[in-house]
Amino acid sequence: MMMGKKLVLVVGLILAVAVVSLSLLLGGGITTDTVTTQTVIQTVTQKQVAGTINGAGASFLNPQMQAWASKFYELTKGRVKVNYQSIGSGAGQANFKEGLIDFAGSDPPLKKEIYDEFQGKSGIIQFPVIIGTIVVVYNIPNIETQKLRLTGEVIAKIYLGEIVYWDDPLIKELNPDLNLPHEKIIAVHRSDGSGTTRVFTAYLSKIYKPWKEKVGSDFTVQWPVDQLGNGVGAKGNEGVAAAVQQNLYSIGYVETAYAYGSGLKIALIRNRNGQYVIPTEETVKSSLIELTKILPKAHEDWSKIFPDETVDPPGLKSYPIVSFSFIILRQDYDDEIKVALLREFFTWVLTEGQKKENIVPGYYPLPPEVAQIGLEGLKLLR
Repeated sequence: MMMGKKLVLVVGLILAVAVVSLSLLLGGGITTDTVTTQTVIQTVTQKQVAGTINGAGASFLNPQMQAWASKFYELTKGRVKVNYQSIGSGAGQANFKEGLIDFAGSDPPLKKEIYDEFQGKSGIIQFPVIIGTIVVVYNIPNIETQKLRLTGEVIAKIYLGEIVYWDDPLIKELNPDLNLPHEKIIAVHRSDGSGTTRVFTAYLSKIYKPWKEKVGSDFTVQWPVDQLGNGVGAKGNEGVAAAVQQNLYSIGYVETAYAYGSGLKIALIRNRNGQYVIPTEETVKSSLIELTKILPKAHEDWSKIFPDETVDPPGLKSYPIVSFSFIILRQDYDDEIKVALLREFFTWVLTEGQKKENIVPGYYPLPPEVAQIGLEGLKLLR
């Protein structure tokens, strides 16, 4: 009789632990404290929570997302599969809005009107997962990488069609030691709805008032240089990188990881303190010092801050075109397993995924206080 009671007690305790663990994982949220208790994930989810989550959006984010997805698939021994398609921020947001994917990747956060629409329905969560930078790349024979100096104003004038040749006096003034050719500049840009374009054109709008008045900043814009026959459109960061490689005397803008991956030459850009810089850990960190003090929470509207107010930040060494890449989630999902998988994967992304060994060259990890925004936001999933 006593043995029977002990057996019942032991079974009851096991069931209680399982219920509490599942409750924590599926409904109660994973905090930074529970993340350290990996036994919850390892003992419960390995056997009971498995499946696939589907996302799409920013090509800016794609190399890093593919690396995370591959690593997490390996760590979970195939239990969790993350599919991510590089289709551009605009298309990603559109697919997410239509319910075709579980999450969207986007360089800028949601526009206010779309944010308000989601808030009136199932609620929305948006938070940074990685820091990326946009670089200006060029294909000029005999001029090595990081030798060409440019300013935001000169870049804007190239895409406006006001500067046509590489040996224009404004470019020569910035580069007196370079033998610049008298060749027409082929200005490569995105042809699809792009968060990279949104951030890049926000920078040009902030630096050069005529650009803001004539073109402005959005996922897609009308490129004046196209009307002169000197513009080339390409889809995705991948397409822009390839087009610059294929066109002599061209210029383009891409997320830094694509420049490294393609071996493209990177231009030095003058920051607001007059320093010519490229993205490095030091210049990116300088850009973020003041920025992290004003960030919203995951369930709040980010559109008033990103990217118009965050480009060209103060700081002696700051790189001028730094951007977070965001993940967008609903607060409510119909499938509890889907919620568990999303929470588990993005909790890993915001913790272990930020370690140096899990970061693709060209990206930079989030400061802990920024990663915490996402971790708190994940508690709202239900």
